[in-house]
Order: sequence, then structure tokens, then C-alpha cells
Amino acid sequence: MIKRQTTINRIFKLAGIGLHTGREVTLEFLPRREPGIAFVHNGRLIPARYDMVADTRLSTQIAENGASVATIEHLMAAFYFSGITNCLVYIDGPEVPIMDGSAWEFYHELWRAGVYEFPETGVYLKVLRPVEVRNNDAYVRVKPLNTFDITMTIEFRPPVGRQKKRVMDVENAISIINSRTFGFLEELEAIQKAGLAKGASLDNAVAIGEDSIVNPQGLRYKKELVNHKILDMIGDFYTCGYRMLGRVEAHKTGHYLNNLLLREIFSDPDNYAIY
Repeated sequence: MIKRQTTINRIFKLAGIGLHTGREVTLEFLPRREPGIAFVHNGRLIPARYDMVADTRLSTQIAENGASVATIEHLMAAFYFSGITNCLVYIDGPEVPIMDGSAWEFYHELWRAGVYEFPETGVYLKVLRPVEVRNNDAYVRVKPLNTFDITMTIEFRPPVGRQKKRVMDVENAISIINSRTFGFLEELEAIQKAGLAKGASLDNAVAIGEDSIVNPQGLRYKKELVNHKILDMIGDFYTCGYRMLGRVEAHKTGHYLNNLLLREIFSDPDNYAIY
């Protein structure tokens, strides 16, 4: 567990295509002294913070002063797993590239860049009392705990069905970092008509057909799909600006509920402590 604020040890770049825009995007990562992760797009600084989240349809998008950056969740999860609390990301497009559909390539490059530690603390958000948000039968709840413990349940049509996964040693969960985003073929046409998923392919997503996984190589893990939902949640939660401590139980959640939980936590100072 990290104890102090950190940043990357050197500047580096990454490039790829956006999942929804299909556009080539380049990211440049710079060390940052100020707390938190922030993006710079079109000359505007956009903090990667829960209260900057402007859209949660199929990804998490942040916006500020007319500038926005979408699909930040996998990169935010990579920052979490690599122990980086402070970083500046220059981006020349409206969306973080999807890479292979997981957080692995981001994590690998952050690990290669190395970590520089500052003397300041204030990196943990400890949940002090139960908080829950719901949307129909979907919910996310968090209870006090001295570590970060997640139990995730998803339910989709066959061949996915109901999957459940508990991750207790979240900070070292390589199978979570390496699990890819997924989608159902019958939904792809409607999503693309809405102007999204233009960059989706079998190289960056798990495609679910009528009765099987379409990707020739199949799944990386038996529970890759529920793994990826945990990855999304960790990325979304890291927009709180801290590493959360609490026991999380989630059922059929998504970006909207993940963000709503953070807003609910921060709505009352008695819900949490920072240290």
C-alpha cells in the first residue's frame, strides 16, 4: 500500500484509437506536483474528478469549460494499480484510446516510467459509515473496512449469464488489469447509429454472439467479463481523487451508479475521512 502522494518518474507517450470515435489519439504523460490526475485537451485543464463527470453512457466522460475527455476509466484504473496519485495527461483527441480493451498497456507503461514519491500524505478515502445508491434492481453499496474489498455480480443473457467475483487483494489483481471490455453483437448496430463504438473491433473488445464468444482466441479468463466490470469500477472510483478503503458490494452496476455513489459519499463529510 502506498503511503504518500506520487507521480511518474519520466515523460512518455502512448497512441491508439478511440473506441467510440474511431480516431487516432496520442497521450503525453507528464509528472505533476499538484494532487490528482488531470487531462489537458484543447488548452483546457480538466481534473479527472467525480464532480467533473458529464456523461456516463457506455464510458465515463469528464468536461470543463467546453472541453471534454471520454473513456477515462481504464486509464484511471491503471493509475490506481500503478500507485500514481498525481499526473498530467495531454491528449490531442476527445477520447482516451481503447488500446487492447483492458488497462494492461497503460499499466505497463506507467510501471516502466517509475514512481516518484512526495512527502505529502492524503491519499486514502476511508468510508466511515454505510452508503448505498440504487437504480431499479442495480445497486452499489460500500461499508467501512480498513482495506479495499470488492464483490461484483453481473447478469446478462446467455452465454454470459450470472457471474460473481470477489477481489480482496485489489492492488495486485493482474487478472483485473488484463480483462477486456465487452459487448453484444445485436446491440452494436444501434450503438454505432448513435455515433458510438466506431473503433470497436475484435482487437479491443470481447464480442458476444448469439450463443458464444466471437473472438477466435476466446476469453483470457473464465470470469473476464465480471473482471472487467470490477476494472471499470476501480477506474470510476479513482475519480474521487483518493484510494478508497471500504467493502464494496455491487450488482449490475455501471458508470452512472459508480459516479452516483461517489457523489453520495461526498454529500456528507461524516461519511468519510481523508488521510
